[in-house]
Amino acid sequence: MMFRRITGTALACAGAAVVCVLPARAVADEPCAGWRIDTVAQGLEQLENLEPDGQDGFYLSGDTKVSHVDGGGQVRTVLDNLAAPGGLQLDGTTLRFLTRQDGRLWETDTATGTSAPPVPLPGNGLLRLPDGDLLTTWVGTEGGPSRGVSRYRHDTGAVEPNWSPVPRAEGLALSPDHRTVYTDDLFTGQIYRIPLDDPGAWTTAATLPGLLSGPDDLTMSRAGDLYVAAHVAGTVYRVDPDTGAACAVASGLSGGWTGPSSVRIAPDGDGWALYATLFDGTLRRLRPPADVALAPVPTT
Repeated sequence: MMFRRITGTALACAGAAVVCVLPARAVADEPCAGWRIDTVAQGLEQLENLEPDGQDGFYLSGDTKVSHVDGGGQVRTVLDNLAAPGGLQLDGTTLRFLTRQDGRLWETDTATGTSAPPVPLPGNGLLRLPDGDLLTTWVGTEGGPSRGVSRYRHDTGAVEPNWSPVPRAEGLALSPDHRTVYTDDLFTGQIYRIPLDDPGAWTTAATLPGLLSGPDDLTMSRAGDLYVAAHVAGTVYRVDPDTGAACAVASGLSGGWTGPSSVRIAPDGDGWALYATLFDGTLRRLRPPADVALAPVPTT
């Protein structure tokens, strides 16, 4: 899957040079001081996404599995033989996730282990909005054209394709005031701002440094900072969406085919840490310095 993704990126840049030109609001590639990194779990499949379980553990999507890792680093398989699982979202005991190769949305009860029949919904990134609707992204590197951000209406099951027509959307993050969603562009490194009340009026908030940083997933803190997993650069960035300024929280995290794929804020003892999945099959914990306000955006 990673080979397919990078190949698609390289072909797009070679065939459409205008797309790969850095926009004006490129951010500085500087380190954020004081972050500490350790490994929570390793030896897993290529990891695509993660979702905190609310009990110091995580659900992880890989090549063919959805797995769970507990607070002690013990890993078990939740579901297997899946067609490339992607974005994950947990609502109480209900875990929803997408499978990218067959374009389906799955729902399983983590308490009972029972699963509902999947419904058609192509996508990679997945975000549950406070009203219960789901947003999905589809960058187009694994088959079919880019669909921007689509919206799944939970009350009717209707899908609004290209609800926000941003190009090549990947990850999804909700703002603290629940008025804005952010997504990123795998090819150009741009981060887009989408107003929920006017999704066609999207704008560019920032651009990651380098010709091909390869941003994948992103998340937002309650303080309003974006944290972005750039798998080609092997870097996790912190971005101020108001100014476009950024710094590298962690760099040298593998990179290219094996760099960071997703980030989430989750409990770490009495505080919070940033957790990252990597395509090299590891789950990393990034602990912030004392002066960084790190807490997740509440979704209710």
